[in-house]
Amino acid sequence: MTIATKATTAGVLAAFVCAGLVTPQAASADSPSSTGVGTLSGQELGVGTLSGQELGVGTLSGQELGAAKAANDDRNDRSKDGWGGRDATAAEIKAKDAYMAANKPKNSTLANSRMLPYVHQGQWYNNYCGPATLVMALGMRGIWNHDQGTFARWIGISPNNGGTGVDQMNKQLNDESGGFTYIRANLPYTPTGADVTLFKNRLMSDTDLGGSLVGNSMEVYNGPHLVGHPNNRSTIYHWFPFQGYDQDWAAYMDSATTVWSSVPARNGMPNSTLVTIMGGRGYNW
Repeated sequence: MTIATKATTAGVLAAFVCAGLVTPQAASADSPSSTGVGTLSGQELGVGTLSGQELGVGTLSGQELGAAKAANDDRNDRSKDGWGGRDATAAEIKAKDAYMAANKPKNSTLANSRMLPYVHQGQWYNNYCGPATLVMALGMRGIWNHDQGTFARWIGISPNNGGTGVDQMNKQLNDESGGFTYIRANLPYTPTGADVTLFKNRLMSDTDLGGSLVGNSMEVYNGPHLVGHPNNRSTIYHWFPFQGYDQDWAAYMDSATTVWSSVPARNGMPNSTLVTIMGGRGYNW
């Protein structure tokens, strides 16, 4: 299998088409003051009015990006969504595998395609992709206990200030998933074919058990991007949940519909492209 390098534009995209409704939630004290999710004004969203640094969508300089490439990761930049965290230990992976085996549905048939429920939400603020991803990932399991504002407070971020760390994402997923076990998988800056195969197997296993694998993108200039994300010179860091799989393709939902009008709520890409997009970051499964 040939894997596109991070700095090569992906040439193949495809859309999955479906319709559905988001389960209503009670608004927290941190809910936007506008009429609801997806209805913020351009000024409130900061689209066209804030710099990349103010938006928090990635601001690496050329020198910083070069250092990130040389180190094969950029997980320790605290100003970016997804900073910090560590890869799962061998013991944690063993425990996860044991959990998956113990909870495998009885008499289940192998499927080439499987999708979890469609539960999209736009992120309330430019740095709320982490909280929005938590709401969607848990919503796909039928869990609607908390809204984006509640998760943001627990994570320790506020509107347009701060990013969701890897450890915080994993903690909130495990605390609220109803017993489904999540662990972290970090990826090198340029993933390998083995990384793609491992991701595919984990995505299928999680989906089959009703769990949404959560992705953590690092979208560099002229590299592959999630559908609708702008190819600008600022690196984009973004959390997003996976809805399911279709052989070597994966479906995901994107909360950035309230940040960029070009972003569809749901789309899909080849696993190899998605793993490249997550290169230098990783995923929680």
